[in-house]
Amino acid sequence: MENTQLQLIIWSLPILFMLHDLEEIIIVKPWQIKYRTKLSHAKLKPFNHFKSPESGAVAILIEFIILTIVALLASLYQTYLLWFAVDFVFIFHFFGHYVLSLVFKGYVPGLYTAIILLPLCLINIISFSSLLTPSWVKVIAICLITLLIFVLFFKALTKSITIFDKLLQYYSQKE
Repeated sequence: MENTQLQLIIWSLPILFMLHDLEEIIIVKPWQIKYRTKLSHAKLKPFNHFKSPESGAVAILIEFIILTIVALLASLYQTYLLWFAVDFVFIFHFFGHYVLSLVFKGYVPGLYTAIILLPLCLINIISFSSLLTPSWVKVIAICLITLLIFVLFFKALTKSITIFDKLLQYYSQKE
């Protein structure tokens, strides 16, 4: 694979992530208002952890920084296993939107980009698979471990959103 093509694929991960999460940031609040009644009766309340667009954006910024570091490490050191695992987690995350949409019986924020970006992420992962030198058992194990780490990280991040919200409210108060 040509170096320019390789760099494009590596750096597409944080870019595609931001496209996807921008859909969420922009749409969550109007979506919550539109479906207020339906959400109040729902057992599963998608995006309930978004207390405000600003605090959600802080959480997304933290994720973006992590993805940028992963892309930078892959780009500088030609180590692709972690990048591959993170892209796998990103793809897995899309399926969460598909399931939420089925449970909610309608559109949920992030669904459109999850549909549009899935083929691109799959092409990236297929392109990268030839660059991986470890056995596929090790690759799958690292993907699953990375998925577990991201699930735990996401749970901690969603709990932190309340803290981010309080910090932002404190910051906005008059001097």
